[in-house]
Amino acid sequence: MTFPLKKLGWALLAAALLAGCASTPVPPPVPPEEPVFDAPYESRLDDPAANALFYYARAQMLLGEGAIDPAIADLQEAIRLDPQTLDLRYVLAQIYGETGQLKEARRTLEDILIQNPDAFEAHLSLGNMALAHGEPEQAVTYFRRVMELDPDNAMVPLQLSIALVRLGEVGQAIDELTLLLEKFPDSRPGRLTLGRLYRDMGLDVQAEQQYRYLIDNLDGVEQAYLDLGYLFENQRNWDEALEMFQQALELNPYDLALRHHVARIYVGMKDYGKALDALQSIVDTDPYDVEARRKIGLIYVEQEHWDKAAAQFTKILALKPDLEPARYYLGTVLERQEKWQEALEAFSDIPETSPLYGDSVSHLGFLLLQLKRTEDAAALLEYYLEQGEPRPQIYFYLAVIYQSDKHYDQASRVLEQGLLQFPESVDLLYQQGITLEQLKMHNQALEVMQAVIEKDSTHAEAMNFIAYAYAEADMNLAEALELAERAISIKPAGHIHDTLGWIYYRLGHYAEALRAARSAHMVLPDDDVVLEHLAEILMAMEQYDQARQIYLQLHQKDPNNPLPKEKLDALDSMP
Repeated sequence: MTFPLKKLGWALLAAALLAGCASTPVPPPVPPEEPVFDAPYESRLDDPAANALFYYARAQMLLGEGAIDPAIADLQEAIRLDPQTLDLRYVLAQIYGETGQLKEARRTLEDILIQNPDAFEAHLSLGNMALAHGEPEQAVTYFRRVMELDPDNAMVPLQLSIALVRLGEVGQAIDELTLLLEKFPDSRPGRLTLGRLYRDMGLDVQAEQQYRYLIDNLDGVEQAYLDLGYLFENQRNWDEALEMFQQALELNPYDLALRHHVARIYVGMKDYGKALDALQSIVDTDPYDVEARRKIGLIYVEQEHWDKAAAQFTKILALKPDLEPARYYLGTVLERQEKWQEALEAFSDIPETSPLYGDSVSHLGFLLLQLKRTEDAAALLEYYLEQGEPRPQIYFYLAVIYQSDKHYDQASRVLEQGLLQFPESVDLLYQQGITLEQLKMHNQALEVMQAVIEKDSTHAEAMNFIAYAYAEADMNLAEALELAERAISIKPAGHIHDTLGWIYYRLGHYAEALRAARSAHMVLPDDDVVLEHLAEILMAMEQYDQARQIYLQLHQKDPNNPLPKEKLDALDSMP
């Protein structure tokens, strides 16, 4: 650590003092033209300036050894002996500042101003200190004084503008920067700062003007390309943003951060192929760039290329085994591939101390349920509800587990607890409606599903539930038809087509009913309810042979089901 003085003279004297008096050959003196008379010897042992120099020199030596406190003590003694030399105080203030003793640094600089109110560097240092420590009003005062002392300084107006922005005086900051640019039109920092102020204020046209000036007139400042690229990116003007970042890359082709920006633009454009190319070029340059690999993996997830995504996250974990987000992503991808056991192992490796642990528990509960380990799943989720932070998905999966074991009362209790914690959770509310239906509480179930639609007007499953309930009860068929058609437009699933077909059947619109029922059968060819409805519609349309084939299929699947047998007997008894 070194603390240079502001004046060379003191440093040279100190160096001479520390160097000692080693003997060095010197050329013979040139005879003087005039006689020289020796001055009488004067002792300088008690000379304050000489003693001050000694303490300063020793302080420098102590600083070189890292002995901060003794060095400060020597500098304080040097100042006591020679209070008029302000350079000593500057050095002391610098040491205080670099060692975090801000109060002492400020007091030392203020002492300089007492001796010399026009000390430029003291005002500047105090302004910077105030700005750095959240005192912009004081910073403005100091910077304005610096500008009075040195009106041609091109940097202080920038610092002043920053202080004014932090005070909320953005207009004044722009005025100061405008004046600066009138005096120094080629000030790169000035134009960049003004451009950013305009950008932050939403004055995109004015911001672009500043960046264009830098690009067109000042040799293409790299930061100007970047800032203008960010401006276009915020406008979602992808093509122009891409052009700016690519031009910045021409100036600095080895800047991997820029390549990340280019990849991000391609993602914004949904051009995943080029995004992957850009990210792969980063990995080719730096195989240890985990962030690039992470983005590659997420693009594969977006494209549903599960094998490629899993391979990428596996590579990341080989580089950084403790990177918990990568492990979480890997578990999610394996889950989507229905590799239940591998996904379980991935999520199980996320420790309880991780911020991702709560989300991992939800997945673990689901995976244990898929692996038919319902007791383990219930125990895990119940433990987490007792120990961890409550989450709606924990209540949801625990309720599903109880439902799978036909413990509907326990499922209902868990959902009630969850809704007390998370009353706005549509998933919990919908699952409560399902549970009430399983408990034969039909009217209450319908009320809950109506509440679901009120919270989420696009909830196709709740619409389908109500529509099917009305069709089964042969009531409110006009409303049921409207709900089913809305649900189909949002989610054209097989079971919703079945609901629509059953409503048309109840309305006596058999042709429409048959079309919807056949659509359901194409998606769900082995679903017993779909087959029963299709056969019933065919019976109504007097297509008895086709109906008989379906009832035979149902009877062969389950000989104990009385409905197919009854229908077959009825068909056999027909004339």
